[in-house]
This record gives sequence, structure tokens and C-alpha cells, in this order.
Amino acid sequence: MEPILYLTRGEVRRLLPSWETQIDLVAATYRSMAAGRVELPPKPGIHPRQDAFIHAMPAYISDTDVSAIKWVSGYPSNKALGLPYINGLMIVNDAATGMPTAIMDAAEITAARTAAASGACIRHWAPAGWTRAAIIGCGEQGRYHAEMIATLYPDAELSVYDPDPERVASMPVPVTGHPSVQEAVAGADVVVTLAPIVQPPAPTLRRAWLGDRFLALPADFNASFLPDVSEDADLFLADDIGQYRYYQGQGQFGGWGVPERTAGQALDTPNTAARVVCCNLGVGALDAAFANAALQAAAGTEVGIRLPV
Repeated sequence: MEPILYLTRGEVRRLLPSWETQIDLVAATYRSMAAGRVELPPKPGIHPRQDAFIHAMPAYISDTDVSAIKWVSGYPSNKALGLPYINGLMIVNDAATGMPTAIMDAAEITAARTAAASGACIRHWAPAGWTRAAIIGCGEQGRYHAEMIATLYPDAELSVYDPDPERVASMPVPVTGHPSVQEAVAGADVVVTLAPIVQPPAPTLRRAWLGDRFLALPADFNASFLPDVSEDADLFLADDIGQYRYYQGQGQFGGWGVPERTAGQALDTPNTAARVVCCNLGVGALDAAFANAALQAAAGTEVGIRLPV
């Protein structure tokens, strides 16, 4: 029995590949999901406090023979305590024996794979010749999205909104802050929303605030976008339609329709849509794929702590 490898958040960050490779990994995983080569059961969760969740996200990717589970929490109230909103752990098992092989920080993987999922959407569905992106919410996810976009599209303008000016000031790349969501999204070709997910949702971002062409990426479910944005979309997608329907049953996405396809099903279809909405709700398959990438990079090195079994 081999020791279990433990990786801290800093180690996971150093082990993950470039943004370009991360986006390739997202696209490959979405294609595997669309082809039915991923086992992805619904994620069960508990809710110990108002608007808080702790979810279990298991996944098996047959293409790479990777089995993993993420145990992740989201607590909006943590900001007042100086604690991160998202936290958690990944556990990776050997698919052949079921033996645990690694435990690693999940917060880094969550932040990276969420931004990379948006990056995959930007690569495939952003309007041709786009020049401006808006990021609504400048917490950790906002910072990772800004870094991803600035790295891959250095000529793009980044407009942002957050009610906390300090978070705007802490963005890792040059951005233009705005005093309202409406002003931040004006003229934006790509809009990513990253507000806290609370019940009941209180969205304000309406279709009239956007132009004739846009890619809308509500990574915060319907915390920001009103239903009329999806209603006017030429192409409405989700990373996992089953998960989307589940959340609709839980009171999210009120007044929204149902996505017509998954992101994986649409990746290899030429994009002729002027207005695209893709709801990346977060899937355990991406967490498993990113954990595997970190493990592969760690192989043969002294990175991490070996825990005796």
C-alpha cells in the first residue's frame, strides 16, 4: 500500500498547467461528458446555515480512468469573518482498486476550473472580434477570471463591478471599475457574473443593458441575470442539463427555460449565434480532471507530503 499524497493549495496552484492547457482540459472533459464516457451522479448536499452549502461531487472519467470526489463548501457569511467563501478537499482513488491515492486542496481547483470553463466558452462562443469583457463580482472567482482573460486575450478591456472597492482594487490585472452593474456591462461582448448564490435570488441584470451580440456566462446561477437574457439567446447551453433541472426544482432559475444542449454537445458545431448564454454550474468531472493533472505533474517529484496508511 502506497502512502497517500497530500497537496496544499499552493502546491496545487504550482502544479496546474497553463490557462491554455486548462481550457483544453475543460473542452476534452465536456466532450467526454457529451459522449457518455463520464459517470457524474447528482451532487448531494447539506445546508447547515442560511445560504450555505456543503456538497459532495463524485466523478469517474473513463477516458483517463480517473476517479475522484470533491467535498466543497460555500459560505457567503465567511467574508465577515475573514474566511474564504469556497473551501474544500479533493480525494482521488485508484480506479482499479478503489484505494485512495491523494488528498488535495479543492479551493484552488474550484477557482481554476471555473475560470477555465468560462475560458472554453469564450474560445468557442464569444462574438467574433470581441474586445471588451465585464466581470461582475471581484472576489476570488473574479480575480481568477481576470487573470485568465488578461493572459489569453491581452488586448481585451476588462470592466468590473463589485460593491466593495477594495476588491476592485485587488484585481491582479488592470481593470476599469464601475459604480453599477449596468455601467460595467455597457458595451461588453462577454459578461461573466460571479455574485454570491443566495435564496431567494435577487437578479438585476436585464437584456436591455446588453448589446446585439454577447456571450453571457452566469457562473452564479441566476444571482445576477434576469430571465429575459436567456429568453433572447440564440443559443442557450449548460454544462449539465440534469443538474440545471435539479436546481430549477430547488427554486433557482425561476422563469428561465431549459438549455437546448450541453456545452459539450455544442463544442464542435460551428457557432452562428449572435447571443449565447452558457450556465456553467460546476461539475465534478472538471474537478477530477484538474486533480489528475496536478497529480501527473507531481509524479516523480518531492512535491507534497506522503501520508502513511
